[in-house]
Amino acid sequence: MNPVNPHPGALVVIEGIDGSGTTTQTDLLVARLTRIGIPSMATREPSDGPIGVVARKHLGRHLDLGNPEAEALAFAADRMDHVSSEIVPALKRGTTVVADRYYLSSLAYQALRCDLAWVREINRFALRPDLTVFLSVPVDVGVERFSGRATLERFEDDPDELVRIVTRYEAAMTALRADGETITVIDGARSTVEVHADVVRLVAGVLAPRYPGADLTAGRPPA
Repeated sequence: MNPVNPHPGALVVIEGIDGSGTTTQTDLLVARLTRIGIPSMATREPSDGPIGVVARKHLGRHLDLGNPEAEALAFAADRMDHVSSEIVPALKRGTTVVADRYYLSSLAYQALRCDLAWVREINRFALRPDLTVFLSVPVDVGVERFSGRATLERFEDDPDELVRIVTRYEAAMTALRADGETITVIDGARSTVEVHADVVRLVAGVLAPRYPGADLTAGRPPA
């Protein structure tokens, strides 16, 4: 079981398969929070840290980590560096951190070829998010959205593999919910504006105790 976030800032994670819109929704949420005066920052995984750079090169096929276990360990190591160097300092300052992917991604993608329980174990020291929003899109919708890229990353060139990743996501979310995590699934196949409205509504519930004067859904800043 991952440790509960003890800090004044909230950790919100946006998750989904490739093409689900996690980066777009992360950026929109941070822009909205910033606009109404709530300290916030966007981050992503793999991170921009030294281990994250290696993981990104692996995803982009610029290097090969060799085997599934090495891949899973690299993502877990990047996550712990990311948590200690970037996420926790921001949370301690009272900043809301919105992460484009987090350990749920490892429990889906890396658990495709590794044991789910083992992948959970190597990620068990990462802070539990205050909220995870999963953007659910049909695989064909995700594929259509990223198919125009010049190059595809690992996991993006085989729709059948993405179908299996969706199954891993479902199993992982069931396991995490059983441990008390808050994970909400929303329809990510709708328009960007509609999805953003749902994300804002969910995040407003998390931030209300921290910013009692704020109305995130109406765009009113905290008192």
